[in-house]
Amino acid sequence: MARAVIVRPARLSDQPAIAGFTRETFTWGDYVADVFEGWLDRDDTHVIVAVDEADRPIAVGAVRMLSPMEAWYSAARVAPEHRGQGIAAEVSASLRTWARNAGAVVGRLLVEDWNTTAIRHVEKTGPRRVASFVRCTKPVGDASPSPSGNGGRRLPSKLRARRAGSTEAQPAYASWSVGELGRASRGLFGVHWAFRRLTVADLEAAARGSAFWEIGAGWALAAPESDARFEVAWLETREEDAGDLFRSLVDLAIGSGAESIGIWIPSTHWITRLARGLGFETALMHVYAREI
Repeated sequence: MARAVIVRPARLSDQPAIAGFTRETFTWGDYVADVFEGWLDRDDTHVIVAVDEADRPIAVGAVRMLSPMEAWYSAARVAPEHRGQGIAAEVSASLRTWARNAGAVVGRLLVEDWNTTAIRHVEKTGPRRVASFVRCTKPVGDASPSPSGNGGRRLPSKLRARRAGSTEAQPAYASWSVGELGRASRGLFGVHWAFRRLTVADLEAAARGSAFWEIGAGWALAAPESDARFEVAWLETREEDAGDLFRSLVDLAIGSGAESIGIWIPSTHWITRLARGLGFETALMHVYAREI
């Protein structure tokens, strides 16, 4: 039987307890304790904990406003010995209330395809699957099995990436919106490990930040990150050009000094098959959404 749960805003002093019950969330551990302090410092993010009678955290969850009307849920964790008691539902309800008060009209979250337990819980509690994305990753440059970048002879791209100006934003958005990749994305694009609606203003801002690229008849949002990773948040291309676009992105990653490249693509058969053929590791993930 579900019991009454006390939910309160998280405090920095909660970090050791959270680190304790998230240590074995995945085979590799968990990221929550590492980013916890940074989340507390963000004005656009709200972190809560459910606590026991001694005010010790037994669950945690976070919500971030990605735009004035879009909320993103993450880090939903419950200590193993307290699962099955309705605690996750209490945490989710509290996060939705905060997001609603912050102006959100929709809340989304991401679940890995292999995480069937989380998928069952999410689908049981209301959110519906709205899109699926594939995370494509591979080492590049000196970090790859061969300096050429893909474990063997790397074919040069026939297309050269050039920085796109803000005048390219509207045609790029229009092409993507009516194309196969835009339809499969349901209008969403990746903001690191979160997803929200893409706008022309996003492409214009990326152009001003030198992160908007024109590659042949396609485009991409791509930039190096601080962890030696080259991140591609969005792309638009045609099937016949996609191989050269991917190779151009790898060239950009190597030129930036990155050790790896990460690309978000919508779960579409031909582009997923292409990524695998070019040596990328792929992981399928699903975006769920619920009106607030």
